[in-house]
Amino acid sequence: MMSQITVATHQKIHVLDLTTQCQSMTGTVQNGVAIFHIMHTTAALILCEDDADLREDLVKVAENWLRDMRPFRHARRSNPNAEAHILSAFAGASLTIPIVNGKLALGTWQNILLLELDGPKQRKIACMSIETPAKTQIM
Repeated sequence: MMSQITVATHQKIHVLDLTTQCQSMTGTVQNGVAIFHIMHTTAALILCEDDADLREDLVKVAENWLRDMRPFRHARRSNPNAEAHILSAFAGASLTIPIVNGKLALGTWQNILLLELDGPKQRKIACMSIETPAKTQIM
């Protein structure tokens, strides 16, 4: 099953919890796997605890991690989002999560977060949910 959502971000660097939306994207799959993919190169999907202080820490890291490496060549071409591309490449565009009994098999503190690095923007997230044959089910 393939599904897609569009999410609006509201700040240059923004952290949004998409766990509930991602769960709904898996449809009727009871046991299998879901692959979530953000269809952009200046945003990322991460598994992380969703805590207000940790969100601030993620923003702080995104704003400062590459500070000492400036200026970037990409930015000199009137395109000031080189850091967003680099951070997105390291954080990742896709997540693969098992589905067990109709639910995403996430750990106690795991949430699916969108890490916006070049907002505000409209971001598309695609999900491919695959049911596994009964013989291959684990957990």
